[in-house]
Amino acid sequence: MSRTMSFVTSLPIWLCVAVASAEGQRDSDGPVLGAKAAVATTSFKIYNPAGRVRIVAWDRDSIVVRGHIGRGGNFFFGGGLQGMKFGVEEDSSKGKAARSDFTAYIPKGSNVSVRTVTADIEGVGAAGWFYSVSGAIRLSGTTKSVEAESMNGNLDIDVVSPWIRARTGDGHLLIRGAPQDVDAATIAGTMDITAPSVLRGQFTSVSGDIHYIGAPAPGGIFEFSNHSGAVDMQLPRDVSGSFVLSSIVGSIENGFSGVRPAASTPHSMRLNLGRGGANVTVRTFKGQIRLRPN
Repeated sequence: MSRTMSFVTSLPIWLCVAVASAEGQRDSDGPVLGAKAAVATTSFKIYNPAGRVRIVAWDRDSIVVRGHIGRGGNFFFGGGLQGMKFGVEEDSSKGKAARSDFTAYIPKGSNVSVRTVTADIEGVGAAGWFYSVSGAIRLSGTTKSVEAESMNGNLDIDVVSPWIRARTGDGHLLIRGAPQDVDAATIAGTMDITAPSVLRGQFTSVSGDIHYIGAPAPGGIFEFSNHSGAVDMQLPRDVSGSFVLSSIVGSIENGFSGVRPAASTPHSMRLNLGRGGANVTVRTFKGQIRLRPN
């Protein structure tokens, strides 16, 4: 008998019934791989080399993991209320890891540390650290904090959160939802920001273009930095903010032609729009800076 089957058959009958009928779970999630009591202060370390990991925060004092483990894979599950570890162990002797897909339902307010190689990660209302070498990461829902990083994969951060930090190398980084404090960076990947709720934002790239669409929140502080990529800001015509733009060799394009800059040189500009509600600083080395009304 496998370790997975041994664990499931050792569950109390009442817990098995609760697992099978728990609100929010889906039959498509697959059979139960493990279940235990857990609380909001429980931390979870999760690993899956290939396939998909889905984390869903729910209003229950328990964790339930359901899914399908690839051929030759070994699902592990252990720990207690202070902390748990679960996931799929690789068999290095068999070369490339087989695909494993599983969904974990965890108590709201708990923290996760998720790590994968090529497996995609999806989080719904989950807080914590999410890392993949090349898998895509997609996070949504309301959460207390998010830190996400993928070397080559795409990141889609669509959360309501006081604080998020996001990093990718060549992947596409999308920031939306309603975060308040954002620290986001790429190396060569394109970055898109469409979150109007940001009060403090630091957005950085080496060669990837940065696109900002929306109106900076009143009183917000924003810093955009790029080496060779462009910084393109599409703003409403009635936007309010103080903009300080500078580039060593790149050009600066002001689409608000009806507003005279407070100061301007070929590679720098200070522009006050509206009543100056937000403070926005944009710096590049040779990337173009564009302000455009939408």
